[in-house]
Amino acid sequence: MMHRTLALALCLAASNTAWAQTKPDSAATADDDFSAYGDADAPATSYCTQKVLYLTPTRLFSFGYEAQGPFTMKTTREAANDADVSQTTDVSSLRGFRFQTNTPVISRNNIILNVGLSYWNSTFDMAAAPAAGDDDLTGRLRSRGLRTGGLQATLFKPLDNKHFIIAQAQADVSGNYLGFNELTGQQLTYSGTAIYGWKPSDNLMYGFGLTRTYRAGQVLHIPVILFNRTFNPRWGIEAIVPARAAVRYNFSPSSMLLAGYEIEGNAFFLPGAGAGPDLWLRRGELKPRIGYEQKLAGFVWLAVQAGVRYNWRFAAFDTQNGGDKDLKDNQGRIFNTDMGLPFYANVSLNLVSP
Repeated sequence: MMHRTLALALCLAASNTAWAQTKPDSAATADDDFSAYGDADAPATSYCTQKVLYLTPTRLFSFGYEAQGPFTMKTTREAANDADVSQTTDVSSLRGFRFQTNTPVISRNNIILNVGLSYWNSTFDMAAAPAAGDDDLTGRLRSRGLRTGGLQATLFKPLDNKHFIIAQAQADVSGNYLGFNELTGQQLTYSGTAIYGWKPSDNLMYGFGLTRTYRAGQVLHIPVILFNRTFNPRWGIEAIVPARAAVRYNFSPSSMLLAGYEIEGNAFFLPGAGAGPDLWLRRGELKPRIGYEQKLAGFVWLAVQAGVRYNWRFAAFDTQNGGDKDLKDNQGRIFNTDMGLPFYANVSLNLVSP
């Protein structure tokens, strides 16, 4: 009997001890300041993206070919004594391959960095000129053509879900070189763009900034405007003015038609040989065009363009970045050209981003 009583007493004691340990302290609970505590999982900061609905897909890899039709080119060698010498050459075609990559090396919701390579060449199919030589612009173009290769990096930095910054830098080597052993610092040009922008919705993003560019053939420091707008699933505008702009019509998410223009160009170094002077050819082309892009399979797209090539600038100087014409100080134009208005076509196979 005593053993049973002792066991019961021990059980009651243990029960009271456990209750005392788990019973809430009402005074401590009443005095606790819950405002000092945050959520266990704080909401993540949201950022805007670099895409607009129904926009043409971003090209990660592009391989294409472009050809311009026949045109005439009148080349004038300017002289300080006004004894200019001109010759007219028939160009049966101007053609070349184009290659470009655009690879994301950092891709997070708060920063995107793409790095890429580009290359394109131009072969001039010309009739033989009466007086060809290394001191003749057309002779250099006929024998070696033109080419440019570049390295570029583009940074998209969203600041929040409405504002962003785009920064782009590019270095190109442009000239009539035929191999890596002919590359020099005189062929090097630098370009760059910085834009501050807004993205109020998935159908609109716009921004304003400044650019250093050689697209018109000579170095320019000018304002730039970004405007990507989708009005509805069919119509939209894609523009980075003044470089390019287009009105877009979407037949479907996998096919679209574009009508607009693009300015292309650079300053090309053409070294002299013998008595011929070194030249920097400032080449800028304005291309009004119509383009069609079609998804073939998966992330592979076909793009076709057709339009005309307007000769914005095609003149040779004795400096890369000098005055437009200053023969007195030997800083000016040596050759000037007047070129016809040919049709051109471009076709490319592209691997695009998801």
